[in-house]
Amino acid sequence: MPPFVGRLIGLALLAAVAGCASSPPRLGAAALAAAKSPRTWAPLAGAAVLSIGDLDDSVSDWAADERPLFGGSAEGASDDLRNAAVAGFLVTALAAPADNTAEGSRWRRLSWGVAALYAQGGVIEGLKDFVGRQRPDGSNDRGFPSGHAGMASSAAALGQRNLRAMPIAEPWRRGASIGFDALAAGSAWARVEAEKHHAADVLAGYAIGHFIAAFVSEAFIEPSLPAAELAFQGSSNGGALRLTVPLHPVR
Repeated sequence: MPPFVGRLIGLALLAAVAGCASSPPRLGAAALAAAKSPRTWAPLAGAAVLSIGDLDDSVSDWAADERPLFGGSAEGASDDLRNAAVAGFLVTALAAPADNTAEGSRWRRLSWGVAALYAQGGVIEGLKDFVGRQRPDGSNDRGFPSGHAGMASSAAALGQRNLRAMPIAEPWRRGASIGFDALAAGSAWARVEAEKHHAADVLAGYAIGHFIAAFVSEAFIEPSLPAAELAFQGSSNGGALRLTVPLHPVR
């Protein structure tokens, strides 16, 4: 099965499960929380700034010429760092608590996390088809946004959420979280040095990946809002349906 088809199937499954849930979480609140994260809006703001004039081309050309971090191994380094972020997500999901607590069960973290990775891939592949931006090396027109940055960012966000549920000392948790950030940022930047993406491409991909992972985490893995409730109240003259929708997070 082609990867693009598989990602679209993952996105469709995610939408189907979300739509068929018997007591759906507050999806709008989850989307707002994900959008308000600095790891979502800051990269998007950076991409917008780079779109002014020829700034994006200048930064991308400098990175491809100088390769200050990864040198001639930039393309391979991007693959390795992305794969390490995904492996980190899987390890932390399996190490999370097995009980079905408020922090999210091990199975829920793993299954919804995989769904989020497929979903971000489907969104990014769809945008590549729609935008058709040429890669800096001229190899094809699938430059925007960066799939490597999206995958690494999404896996890192999921891994960081998993770390919060693990019974480990705070210094270790903080260090592992910084490690996830380094993997995602490194994978994204290496794509620029490898001349596969402009800087704005990786910033947009990073933002998309983080947004989708944060949204799925907030909505389905560890919701801070209780589910909406639909109940029937009977009376002597018939009855009525009552819909209760929580408006504020429960912290």
